[in-house]
Amino acid sequence: MRAALLALGLLAMGCGASRPLTQVEPFRPAAELRPAEALARYQEYCAGLRSFSAAGELEVKDLKAARVRRLGVRLVAARPGRLYVKGSVAVVTALEVVADGRRFWFQVPSKKKVWTGAEGGAPRSESTDAPYEALRAADVVAALLPEPVAAGARLLWEADRATLALTELHDAGPGLRPGRRIVFDRESLRPLRLLFYDAAGDLVTEARLAAWREELPGDVTLLRREGYEARLTFDRAERNVEAPDKLFEPRVPQGFETVEVTS
Repeated sequence: MRAALLALGLLAMGCGASRPLTQVEPFRPAAELRPAEALARYQEYCAGLRSFSAAGELEVKDLKAARVRRLGVRLVAARPGRLYVKGSVAVVTALEVVADGRRFWFQVPSKKKVWTGAEGGAPRSESTDAPYEALRAADVVAALLPEPVAAGARLLWEADRATLALTELHDAGPGLRPGRRIVFDRESLRPLRLLFYDAAGDLVTEARLAAWREELPGDVTLLRREGYEARLTFDRAERNVEAPDKLFEPRVPQGFETVEVTS
């Protein structure tokens, strides 16, 4: 009897060991590591973008307050640092953002308010309800019209099986700090993520680029460390359209309150 049980046990072990391994996705070896080609393609991509025009949808989230708002959106971005965004619900304008490369104006018609301040940095208002925090013009321009890697910049390359990452480093006291990190798809060499750091080396903003069509991203998500997320999904997008200066001039309707925000 003991011998029979032992035989059954060995048979069960043998059956278990003979089962084939299953994988959710088939194993693929890592693509060839091509840092020089990735950098060259990225520089060419940046140099070939003077303006970006698109239409689609905007979803803005305040993760701290668990609030979400969805709008139709039309935008035009142009170098250097210029942006026009119009967000609408049905045919009613819900927000309008204008930046001329030096200042921004964030208009909310329902509140009859315009927030304005210098571009760059981290503008702040005393108001607890400052909508410009969730959709900063500088973040949108940096994602849609990224700057090339500066000549002579100190670079750090990293790689895993799926991605290749380039970090621009700068001197900041003892040691080096990251300024910007570009993450590429290792196979296609398209940029997947752009990460921006402050002078202390702390991550401030992350831009995720996806749904590429005709060498332009159709899905752009911006995440800020303060707990805001803005996602732009485009039905159509074009590069290098005409962008007249008048488009980026502020329009403050009569009777609207203007709120100055400071860095």
